[in-house]
Amino acid sequence: MTGRERAASLSALSGTFGHFVVDRLRLAFGASPRHSLSADELWSAAPDSRLSAEATEEATTLQSTAMLNHGYRTWVFGAALARIDGVGLDLELFHAGALVHDVGLEHREEGRCFTYRSAEAAKAAADRAQTEADRTLAMMDGITMHISPKLECEESALGYYLQVGAMADLAGLRAWELPADLRARAARTYPREDAHEIISSCWRAEVAAVPGGRAHFAEKYGMFSKILRFFPVE
Repeated sequence: MTGRERAASLSALSGTFGHFVVDRLRLAFGASPRHSLSADELWSAAPDSRLSAEATEEATTLQSTAMLNHGYRTWVFGAALARIDGVGLDLELFHAGALVHDVGLEHREEGRCFTYRSAEAAKAAADRAQTEADRTLAMMDGITMHISPKLECEESALGYYLQVGAMADLAGLRAWELPADLRARAARTYPREDAHEIISSCWRAEVAAVPGGRAHFAEKYGMFSKILRFFPVE
């Protein structure tokens, strides 16, 4: 990260812990969502496409079951929150990206951000599916951007909803906006198992493997491991 990127990230990470506290309190006290959409309306079935099939194969082959199911829940929650926000997503790309967005955490490389390995897994699936080059690049960009602090939807809708979908699943960010029966259905369909322990362990290894990277910065100033420990979603 450059000095300018570090300064921008530090500003974005300030108050991060507080945001999770507020959203978990909303969740705990049953705050009412600002919409009337039902769980059935917000649940998205996997697209019936070659890309989705190839991404499923890639994700299933390269990941533990706990990590794979986190990808599925990221898909369900991210797609639902985009619908709540009235944002149109390319659901085929989002489904594929969600399933492989953390592949690199379990296949990390010294000195190289895990998101690049995840993006390569997405490209492998897209190439087999003969996906258009511009759509493949958009998916790869979203995956590499999804751990960037203060990522805006306008920069990459796919990356933004990967981020909020993943954090809704892992730490409850914006989870109060999702109907309780949607969250319960996602947990039944894609069980959590020991996802928190596996992801926390992989994250710590990533921080050590890439000193000065975004994960290291998010850990140092955003207390990511503490967020996972204190705000696990049941």
